[in-house]
Amino acid sequence: MLSFVVLAGQLLLLIGGAVFGSLVLLLLLVKWWLERPLRQPIGRVRAGGPFKGQAPDDDTYEVCIVGAGPAGSSCAYFSVKGGVKTLLLERKTFPRDKYCGDGVCTPAINILEEMGVMKTLKENNEVKFADAGGLVSPAGLSYIGASVEKLGNAAACAVKRLHLDMRMAFAARDAGASLLEEQDVIGAEFDDSRGIWTVKTEAGASYKARLLVCADGAPSRLATKLGYCTEAPKGISSRAFISGKHNTNFDGVCFYLKGALPGYCAIFRHPNDELNFCYYLIPCGKEGMCGDVSEKDLPRLHNYAIKEDPFVSAAIGKQAKIEPMKAAALRLARQGVSKSYGPQLLIVGDAAGQCDPLTGEGIHTAMIGGKQAALTIIEMSREGDYSEESCKVYEDRWLKEFGHDFPISVMGSWLLWKCPMLIDATAAEMQRQGDKMLALWAELMTCMKPKTYFLHPSIALPLGVAVVRRYLSTLIFGEAKRQL
Repeated sequence: MLSFVVLAGQLLLLIGGAVFGSLVLLLLLVKWWLERPLRQPIGRVRAGGPFKGQAPDDDTYEVCIVGAGPAGSSCAYFSVKGGVKTLLLERKTFPRDKYCGDGVCTPAINILEEMGVMKTLKENNEVKFADAGGLVSPAGLSYIGASVEKLGNAAACAVKRLHLDMRMAFAARDAGASLLEEQDVIGAEFDDSRGIWTVKTEAGASYKARLLVCADGAPSRLATKLGYCTEAPKGISSRAFISGKHNTNFDGVCFYLKGALPGYCAIFRHPNDELNFCYYLIPCGKEGMCGDVSEKDLPRLHNYAIKEDPFVSAAIGKQAKIEPMKAAALRLARQGVSKSYGPQLLIVGDAAGQCDPLTGEGIHTAMIGGKQAALTIIEMSREGDYSEESCKVYEDRWLKEFGHDFPISVMGSWLLWKCPMLIDATAAEMQRQGDKMLALWAELMTCMKPKTYFLHPSIALPLGVAVVRRYLSTLIFGEAKRQL
């Protein structure tokens, strides 16, 4: 009998080991397959183009960038630093507002440091680094900690777009770019015989350039008119600044409310103890839907969270002064833009759908895209070649930098919508592991690490166990009421 028990135990261990090994192998294979773009070689700008060795005429720029947001300004800054004659056109006059969550992730922080913009933001008390943050899951499991203790630096900071866009545009101007404000671009025409774009404004002005960069935001009137953007943005976000007395004692927390998944709302702390409350609706499921809700539900969801959700309303309190809701469109995961380049043309930032389809964040991807565009522009200027083949190098670069993550982010959004328990399990793991798990989550959600890292066995298997643990707990004890 004893020998039978021993044999049975050994057999179970063998089976368990085989199952475990198979899971590890499967995860590694899926991760390897999804990371194929990282191993793809990047093309090269074609050498010896028709403009090589030819300086542009006095009335012509090498590149005209339409839109002085994070994408356009970063592109302008790095282009002019590379010796490219650069024109940057902005529709409004700085300072001007943009409706946004105002969260700036680590990759963007690094670019702001490189541009000298972060120094200016700090000197003017226009940035607040997120030292304490976390999440609240659909079931009400929460964890707030200090990921900065594990990462060494804050994973994100909050900067009002009123300040960020102005500082970036002025940095590009100070570096040598020609920044022109109040330039409402209504169209652009390409002279194929001369290889020159003519960009036209509402006021009747026109500008000539060898290369055109569309960086005019999610609606992108210019890319739409030129036929590169074929549909309106399908995502949407809200914003409301909150001042006065409130109860928030953290720097940034994401609240995942079950009815709006895979969307979420968040509170970020600005300097002078001001808050930004924002709500993101992520396209998912049926056409025109963001999970179980649609764009028209945003005002209801926004106001419900502020007034009724036990976690959000408790953080805001009853004495805070809340700005009326503002809203802005989101173009995620290349939606409606099959390619971000053409003959002597690049599309950058929100206009190209470079927003993360899991988080809705687009500031850091816009800056990375802008910088990668600039690096390509510098090479094209040097070789005198702005052909479609050379412009494609830019798309290869941004896909390798962050765009390769979009498919798994889209998959992640669908999983969050269909299985909210994944976020519950993540919050439970944070409660169990502490800031170590929070730091990992922060790295993945702020583009410090690729989303495919979720599939690493050291991450995926513990999360899988946490999901099973959470499922059994719900099965036995029932789902607890969402409360503080």
